Amino acid sequence: MRTISHVIIVIFGITVALSACQKEKVTIPAKEILTFGSWKVASYKINDAEIVLMDCQKDNYITFRTDGTYTDYVGDITCSISEKNINGTWSLSADGKILTMESLQGIQTASLEISKSKMIITMTADGDINVMTCVPY
Repeated sequence: MRTISHVIIVIFGITVALSACQKEKVTIPAKEILTFGSWKVASYKINDAEIVLMDCQKDNYITFRTDGTYTDYVGDITCSISEKNINGTWSLSADGKILTMESLQGIQTASLEISKSKMIITMTADGDINVMTCVPY
């Protein structure tokens, strides 16, 4: 009987030790991920149809700053002579799932899915569903 008690105690001790060693899942706030670095477009879809990015679009990137401002940078290859960087402000909903961006082009509101390796922005414009997938730049 004493042996069974010892075995139960040992098993209980191992179970407690193993559960204490398991890593807690750490959730990083969307704002922290968004502002950690810059993002570039990896793919773009309109109504589920993949849009082929031109070379002049592939080197563009966007930087969100912690002060609520952003810059959408034109890369070294431009699509037109008049293409310029776009500056504006941004905000996130309390749950980090709605991104609002305001610039001279107006206000854009989009749903946001974000992780350290990918950001998906989905917005509706003129009845079309636009999905932009970005990766760290």
